Amino acid sequence: MIRRLQRWTRRIAPLLLALGLTISPVASPPARAQDEPAAEGGDSKGRPLDGYLATLCLVMLALFIVGKSARR
Repeated sequence: MIRRLQRWTRRIAPLLLALGLTISPVASPPARAQDEPAAEGGDSKGRPLDGYLATLCLVMLALFIVGKSARR
């Protein structure tokens, strides 16, 4: 009984994941992160360096975790 359930979940899980990832962009509303610059009265540059550094830290952390978990 348990083996039958495990086989069923192994076959259906990737299909459910693919279906969820396919439907997700269609079902979600569009993201509006920024207003129009003309409404503010000027161009807003922000601080992009902070985002790049945070992304670099996350990438390095991911590479570290993958490197530590790799089998030799």
